Amino acid sequence: MKTVFAWFAGIALLGAAFAPTAGALELKVVDKDPPAQLDTAVRAKLQNKAIQLLNGNQPVYEFWLCAELPLPSKPASLARALDTLKQPVLLGAVGVAGDRRDYRDDELHAGVYTMRLALQPQDGNHLGTSEFAYFAALIPARLDLKPDGIADYKALVKASSKETATDHPLILSLRPASSDAGVLPKLVEPAPDHKSVRVKIPAKAAGEMTSLVFEIVYEGKGHK
Repeated sequence: MKTVFAWFAGIALLGAAFAPTAGALELKVVDKDPPAQLDTAVRAKLQNKAIQLLNGNQPVYEFWLCAELPLPSKPASLARALDTLKQPVLLGAVGVAGDRRDYRDDELHAGVYTMRLALQPQDGNHLGTSEFAYFAALIPARLDLKPDGIADYKALVKASSKETATDHPLILSLRPASSDAGVLPKLVEPAPDHKSVRVKIPAKAAGEMTSLVFEIVYEGKGHK
């Protein structure tokens, strides 16, 4: 019987997770309101700046991150920063300019998606399939209308997979950052065959302002 916990099954057999781009992408940060496809309540939670990954002058991805993330406690370290987030918290939104492939090699169609934290199930079926257990589940904008409208993992998987040909959510891999030095966001290559954008999001923990630094993988593959 299929369950929602099978969404990472088979990732170890994948090849490249994303369609290749012509040459290296360039990063640019621009003042730009979140897409109109997003609900007003979701847009209100996002920054009015877009992180653009460009192929020439054409955006391949555009990310709008949350203006502030709620945390139960301050991150203990960079390596454990993502552990302070609760699934399925809203991380931001992404615009995908053309049809691509997600981290599982499933079809990722052009469009606007919300991004919510998804954790790889610790059920023994996914050992060795991914270096880290953190992912951003992508949900079509029209299916995610409230910042707190998706309450648990089951609802997250259902919404993310609703318009796909599989029962699996659409995902981008997330990684802890090895450093928070320098100007962020920035492009990095954290592992062989992986490319990511390192981001820094304002956050609040117990009324105290802090920040969260991590990486969004836009090109990579699962382990064989």
